[in-house]
Amino acid sequence: MKAIAFVITAGHLDIEWYQPLRSYRFWTVRALEELRRIDASRPDFRTYVLDGQYYPLQEYLQVLPQNRDIMRDLVARKKLAIGPFFTQFDEWLPSAESMIRNCLYGDRRCRAFERPMCAGYLPDNFGHPMQMPQILRGFGIDSLLFMRGMPEVPGGHDDEFTYVGLDGSTLFASHFRESYSGAFDIFNRPILPSQPRDVPYYADFLSYEHHLELAEHDDPQRIARNMVENVRRLLPRYPSRVVPLVAGYDHLPPQAGIGSSVKAANEMQDEIEFVMGDVEEYVRLAMSHLPNGPRQSHTFELTGSRYQYVLLGALSARTYLKREHFACEALMERYAEPLDALAGLYGHPHAQTLFDEAWEAIMVNSAHDSIHGSSVDEVHVEMQARYGAARQIAAGIVHEALAHLAAVSPAWGGRRDEILAVAPSSGKAQPVSLWVPTPEGTDSATARLAVADESGAVLPAQVIPPAPIPLNGHGEPRHDPFPGLQFTQILFQDEFQAYTPKKYRVVSADTLPPKVPGVLAGDGPVPYLENDLVRVETDGGLVRIVDKRCGWTVTGLNLLEEDADAGDPWDYAAPWTPGEVVHSSGVPFTASVVEKGPVRATLELRATLSVPKRLEGDARSAERTNIPLSFEVSLRADSPCVEVRLTLDNTAEDHRIRLRIPSPVRAAFVRSQGHLAVLDRSVDRPAEIEPWAQPPTRLLPCREWISVEDDAHGLAIALKGMYDYEAVPNSETGRPDLFVTLLRGFGCMNRCHTATRKGSAAPSVPTPGAQCPGRHVMEWAFISYAPSRDDKAPFLPTAQTFLYPPVAHAVRGPHTGSVAVRPAFTLLEKPANICFSAFKKAFDDDSLVLRFYENQGIRTRVRLRVDTVFSQVVPARLDERPAGDALPLDARHEVELDFAPYKAVTLLLRR
Repeated sequence: MKAIAFVITAGHLDIEWYQPLRSYRFWTVRALEELRRIDASRPDFRTYVLDGQYYPLQEYLQVLPQNRDIMRDLVARKKLAIGPFFTQFDEWLPSAESMIRNCLYGDRRCRAFERPMCAGYLPDNFGHPMQMPQILRGFGIDSLLFMRGMPEVPGGHDDEFTYVGLDGSTLFASHFRESYSGAFDIFNRPILPSQPRDVPYYADFLSYEHHLELAEHDDPQRIARNMVENVRRLLPRYPSRVVPLVAGYDHLPPQAGIGSSVKAANEMQDEIEFVMGDVEEYVRLAMSHLPNGPRQSHTFELTGSRYQYVLLGALSARTYLKREHFACEALMERYAEPLDALAGLYGHPHAQTLFDEAWEAIMVNSAHDSIHGSSVDEVHVEMQARYGAARQIAAGIVHEALAHLAAVSPAWGGRRDEILAVAPSSGKAQPVSLWVPTPEGTDSATARLAVADESGAVLPAQVIPPAPIPLNGHGEPRHDPFPGLQFTQILFQDEFQAYTPKKYRVVSADTLPPKVPGVLAGDGPVPYLENDLVRVETDGGLVRIVDKRCGWTVTGLNLLEEDADAGDPWDYAAPWTPGEVVHSSGVPFTASVVEKGPVRATLELRATLSVPKRLEGDARSAERTNIPLSFEVSLRADSPCVEVRLTLDNTAEDHRIRLRIPSPVRAAFVRSQGHLAVLDRSVDRPAEIEPWAQPPTRLLPCREWISVEDDAHGLAIALKGMYDYEAVPNSETGRPDLFVTLLRGFGCMNRCHTATRKGSAAPSVPTPGAQCPGRHVMEWAFISYAPSRDDKAPFLPTAQTFLYPPVAHAVRGPHTGSVAVRPAFTLLEKPANICFSAFKKAFDDDSLVLRFYENQGIRTRVRLRVDTVFSQVVPARLDERPAGDALPLDARHEVELDFAPYKAVTLLLRR
């Protein structure tokens, strides 16, 4: 039987990278206009694959909306293959729900053009998490086509295999070992690269001629011979005997003459049949030649760099973007979507158009070269504007929903001075912060207040002092206070059930019991914070936690380590010449109690870190600069969570600052939250057997938290918008040191000849903004805990109160209703391993989508109670299409749910 060479014509269309979005859009328009020309003049041309995404087509139609029907016709005739994704998202930085939204929007937008290409075409992503099979399968996608992330497999491996995810979902995987440009040697001819095209007032536009020239098939015979040779070389790796050949590269338009080259290849030999089509057609053909499936299957995490750079340094490039991304996803997934869904049950119109706008901004920013922080400075300035747009929209949706929920419920005693608070997760000691009208006869800065709930219980409230107002030369204030002394910011805490609104009212502190337990604090010789659960002591900038519940002490926390960075956005690299490493433990700190009350106390630790100013060649400069920094270390009543807020002013260049955490236990693995799953990764990393394209990475992705434990004790670190960690065995203690990157600075989009990478990963464009100058604020928390045999993350409820605290709304509008707002859903057993993922309006109708996932690999059955307003609970796929008959609701309006290990369960709640 003949082997089959399947030629796929594709352009990897980065929507922004070494040019900003609207400059690249000119290139995208040229590429699709070239497709129109080819379609009219070359009947032998088959399909142009639009990089597995929809967004470039949307960009084209923004410029040429009159061609919408033309594009629809090209898609219908399979001349253009779009989707299945909205953008080519990164897979580590976006949340699972964010990737699900990307697939969802891609699917629906593509279906307006007849059909999406149903293939997991993710050619340039920097590795792949083990829950991608479940996510892709949830959209009917049964394949993964990738270049980066393959580890070394002892004894060798095929380049087609079954990829098995954590939950058991499987994909047909096709590995582009030599890159996603394997059809022929596109760069064989001497062609000038992109040429700068200056105009007055803008010098940063690049020409497209280079890409057009690379797409010219001026010698079909040479290209045909090249393709035949490639197939003969690759064939042993493909047991299906169907070899994928991608004819294209970054930003390339369709290969106009590829049909002539395919014809020539078929004519010059008879052992290989050359055919053309899109990626989905290739997958279907290859799978049809493997009736029993691929002969190999793999279950490992795809973070290897045996054949291609994996470039996980991008997890911490421009960390300010990562923190903004975390904030936007949290606002959308944990607050805006669920509260909009809940308010919709009580007559509030859903804000779908606003959600579309906000999600589109987040999904454009999720494109891999965008969220990586690896683009030219202008790209990331525009990204911040998009993040700002998403935050603005989400905040408005949240308070519109809360105001509506307050308005339809009965007024409390006929008065309107209520507080409505909702928490995204269940748990005790959850902090609530909001502005309330200042009670008459009190000073907003010194008022002693409390809050009462509807049951009459009175809780202490702590006034957060307003920021001081600077004075002019005459000793007068330079501006008025904002929002004004008519308002006071308060903090209180209470126990909440997830998405169950609670009402409060501000009352006098005189109504509190005579003795209210609070947080002790002092800034004497040993500055400290203390509640009933833990005592926190500081030594300079270091933190020591004494867990009073078990007598365990954790020391050496909060150490900052600063060193040189000779790398680029893709990879940290130490200079070839070793240089100074600066530790915060070597500088003096001043400590002061800046907040103390019944709810929270805070120590401020201030210091100045003196570091080399920059790299000069391969050495750290003799010139130094000072980096002012301050830690705000906070402890709340009734919580073991030690919260840290670091503010620093970065004045140095070419350097890295990390949080260094000495493990308090002899841990062989680091536990972390991943996408829809808790992950345990060995401290020991793989070693090279054969030479790797890039040394095996010690830097690994994480989400929300990391932890280490032994049989008796554990320490978790909750992280707001920090996505990497490194575990390095400490030869002195025998325990791993954990590192979390806080900031990296570099001044160029590409470095070569570094210690962590041999070659280049991008054009070498200056990026002074990537030095990340100026003010940065980072937040994390330390949580001491007792390990449990039945729960891999017993600290998770505490961590979530830090990551996703309640939101509150001070009610001022009229109450027009008499409805008691009820929780839309309740998990009755509340097992620790079942986690909330989404509650939102469905994309296509008025159903509500509810999703949970099993987090720890344990089959679990739970009962779910839903509001009586719902008449049906229908299981669904991730794409929000029904996956079976409605589940039986009993007399208590409860259904039983069965969670297989690591499985997400999606439900449609219908009225």
